[in-house]
Amino acid sequence: MKTIPVIFLPGLLLVLLVDFLFYRYALARSPWKWTKYLYWSLSILFLSGIACYHLAMPRLRGPGAYPWAGRFIAILLLYYIPRGVYLLARLLFLLKRGKWIARAAATIALVAFLAILDGVTAGRYRYEVTRVRVTIPGLPPAFDGLRVAQLSDLHLGSHGSDYPGVRRMVERVNAERPDVVVLTGDVVNNFASEILPWTDELRAITARLGKFAVTGNHDHGDYTRWRSPREKEENARAFLRNMAACGFRMLNDESFPLASGGDTLYLCGVQNWRPAPLPSYGNLERALRGSAGHVVILLSHDPAHWREQVIHHPVALTLSGHTHAMQVGLQFGKYHWTPARYFFPEYNGLYARDGKQLHVSRGAGYLGVPGRIGQRPEITLLQLAR
Repeated sequence: MKTIPVIFLPGLLLVLLVDFLFYRYALARSPWKWTKYLYWSLSILFLSGIACYHLAMPRLRGPGAYPWAGRFIAILLLYYIPRGVYLLARLLFLLKRGKWIARAAATIALVAFLAILDGVTAGRYRYEVTRVRVTIPGLPPAFDGLRVAQLSDLHLGSHGSDYPGVRRMVERVNAERPDVVVLTGDVVNNFASEILPWTDELRAITARLGKFAVTGNHDHGDYTRWRSPREKEENARAFLRNMAACGFRMLNDESFPLASGGDTLYLCGVQNWRPAPLPSYGNLERALRGSAGHVVILLSHDPAHWREQVIHHPVALTLSGHTHAMQVGLQFGKYHWTPARYFFPEYNGLYARDGKQLHVSRGAGYLGVPGRIGQRPEITLLQLAR
């Protein structure tokens, strides 16, 4: 939830640019003065809202404002993105003339508006069950065919009390009858209390061999200004208590042996690890203690950890999240594009290198933008194979 000047200032400039250009090319010749006054009044209102968002979000004392902030962002996107798309389309047709150009640009803008509207309404909880078969050499026979359901990035505080998505997600997970359920971080935005409205739903998730979780960067509460270190520590302890009440075993730099049919597989987890100078909590060496000689599945929220450290250790499969696939993109059949590919080397799906594998979930929740635009929320069902 941190909006830094690198994001905040260009955002304000972009809004002003869209306002100015759209006014010049669409409204400057309007014979009604009231439309011009209304237009610039809305611009001032949105710019003031962006400034308030930037100043207020790090100072929140609880999660109550998160859903309202999300609604503001949704309205902001619905107001500005279609107009920006319209201007871009007009620019692409700059050398052409005729009424059809304006109509084509307006049609493209309408499509953008409808895509955003769907993404911030029903698209928020139109879950996709992604089935992934993972071949692991040396996998013990008893775990051949093991079904692991991966959830990630729930960001529970982003949802209002009327949100039906968590219940639907739980129903979809249980319908798959997984052997193990893992939650790879970012359960909340900042506050442990974000879990409380959804305790019954999360407790209802069932798995034959158990439910496990690790912390993500948001679960440590680094994106709000606490009154004291003690208050932050109490929030961290409350987070662990609330996760236990939901039936999840937290793997905080520790390993857990999964036993089945006389065979053993180790499930290990690290607290959130991030490259310097970002705050980092995880200790991989500690997490892997006791797992030597066994096949290891590691839960680590940030996929950058796999590239920087994990790949140099005997970990067969790493499960991560964090990227959200940036919550926006295009997906038609097997064609899949998202701007996340330009920011994250591994952003969604299964990756392999040096005999090690990584699966990155695009997540089941949302942060900031209150929805998913062309990137459906994901429940991953991994089936292990020898």
